Amino acid sequence: STPYRNYPPHCFRHGKKHRLNQRTIAMASKAAIAKVAREIFGRVPTNQFGKNGHRAMKKDLTGFYDNRYYPESIEKAARTVDPTWTTDEYDRRQKKLADLRRRGKGPPTKGQGKRASKGKK
Repeated sequence: STPYRNYPPHCFRHGKKHRLNQRTIAMASKAAIAKVAREIFGRVPTNQFGKNGHRAMKKDLTGFYDNRYYPESIEKAARTVDPTWTTDEYDRRQKKLADLRRRGKGPPTKGQGKRASKGKK
């Protein structure tokens, strides 16, 4: 019910109710113009009190370079052509797994894991 209810908070400094002057109106209209300009031209609003991530968004995307550095393996395509095709790494893993199984250190068969063997004491 007070006539000052719709005024912006900066009009009430030190508990006193000041009348809106031309400068305050000009500042409010500048802010409104800036807001509309940001919406029209797609500019990033400036954040005076913290980071807004604009610097990170400006950086070039690196996915192309990552794919070039870590190329996809041809293993899947090669196995469709020749099912007996293997790599040296695959052979080494199979040999290691066979050695572990011989010593009893291999993976348990399905349903024979730690949780299943807990209640069988």
